[in-house]
Amino acid sequence: MKKVILLGTIASVLVLAACKGGAKKEETGENAATASSSPASSEEAKPAANQPKEYNVAFTPDSAILGKKKEALVKLTGATAMAMTDPDGKDNGIELVIKIQGTNKQTIKDGSGFSVSYADSRLQLDNGTNVVAKTGTDYVRAQPEATGKEESWTYVIPAGAKPTALNLFYDDTRVSVGVALSEK
Repeated sequence: MKKVILLGTIASVLVLAACKGGAKKEETGENAATASSSPASSEEAKPAANQPKEYNVAFTPDSAILGKKKEALVKLTGATAMAMTDPDGKDNGIELVIKIQGTNKQTIKDGSGFSVSYADSRLQLDNGTNVVAKTGTDYVRAQPEATGKEESWTYVIPAGAKPTALNLFYDDTRVSVGVALSEK
């Protein structure tokens, strides 16, 4: 009888030890699967080596009110910035494309349309210079009590400089909006 109890106890200990070891192996297998999937996802997040360098663009604030009657609300809806390089890899500056839209706050009865020109805007750089827009799809314009279509204005920033502000002009008023670039 003592032998049966002793054998039963030993068998129970062995079964418990085997179950604990199996759980550790399963956890290790799950961790290995998780670890192997993590590098794959981080590789997808990295851009390819032959891709141009891109920047995140932030505006502070993202809107401005222009005009003597404060009738023109201009909103910066987004932007893209991309480093320009020649075939040898030499830095040729940054191309900044700003998406901009206007809303006319005047009433239909008393107001008229407005337009803010991309040719009159100035992008202020950290080296103290101001850059004029290279191209634009159109002026930002809107009729009374309406929002106009979104336009794109393109600025070319020389190598070694970064933008600090965008200056907009309309009806003898000037508003400055902060611009900051950060690496993606």
